[in-house]
Amino acid sequence: MGIKRQIALDTETTGKGNDVDIVDGHRIIEIGCVEIIDRKLTGREFHCYLNPERPVDDEAAKLHGMTWEMLQNQPTFRQIAANFIDFIRGSELLIHNAKFDISFLDYEFSLMAIPERIKDMATVVDTVLLAKQLYPNHQANLDALCKAFGVNASHRVQHGALLDAQLLAEVYLAMTGGQSDFNLSIDQAEAEGARWIRPNGVRLPIMGVEPERHAEHLYTMLGLAQKKPITDDNGNSFCVSNWSPEINFPALTKGEEEGKKEFAKRQSEQQRLATYHMLTRDECIGLEIALNEHENAHKAWLKRVLGDHHAS
Repeated sequence: MGIKRQIALDTETTGKGNDVDIVDGHRIIEIGCVEIIDRKLTGREFHCYLNPERPVDDEAAKLHGMTWEMLQNQPTFRQIAANFIDFIRGSELLIHNAKFDISFLDYEFSLMAIPERIKDMATVVDTVLLAKQLYPNHQANLDALCKAFGVNASHRVQHGALLDAQLLAEVYLAMTGGQSDFNLSIDQAEAEGARWIRPNGVRLPIMGVEPERHAEHLYTMLGLAQKKPITDDNGNSFCVSNWSPEINFPALTKGEEEGKKEFAKRQSEQQRLATYHMLTRDECIGLEIALNEHENAHKAWLKRVLGDHHAS
């Protein structure tokens, strides 16, 4: 029997249409894929944010937290299509409510005049239908399945394609792992969990956080702040953070003749300097170590997935 390669896949979009036309002109803004080989998570993933070339509906933005302004500098689907197709081709796709994601992916292929569709590239398992077949008396949404199978989804504050693909992969492996004693309703499972609620009056010690973890968190928050300028009454941007009067963090705007890479470099330098201003020496050292580790891990991923010439 040959090796079985499966891909848990999820997408986020600018919105959705109706029962007649699910897509209705909407576009994909994020793709997340997680590889499973012979029922083992390999750690190999495909993930990207996309420029949808159109606005994001307000209702969709409430679910995934992404706006048109945040996505304008991301690649288009056309730019990542070849790498995406290479990643999924020949696999078995695990998709929760597969009709939705496949409709959007096939629409993107049609815009590029690609004659193939998802069914020509891979087989598909709709994990909603699978869950209903295996456990007909239980809810089949992803949150309910995570709770039922003990998959930690506490960090799923908003929808995200990669996070949901990771959770789906874990749920699928648990759901199809031959477990025979899964007969608790969701309400019963919640009641069972209530046994472990901390009694009133009991206080747990507050644990300190590692310097590098605190530094990374601050660095990330400042990077997010750069995307949300604070404006005056006339709509003019004057800064991107009012956290501290000691921090000089003016809003940056892209120059007319400035390239995307040059503007991103200026933003990165501002983010680093602002972060250093708020950290101790040990935290700054920890941040540099963490950022270097992330950069090396990203290069290793590029080399593994895209080949040697992309890793430099």
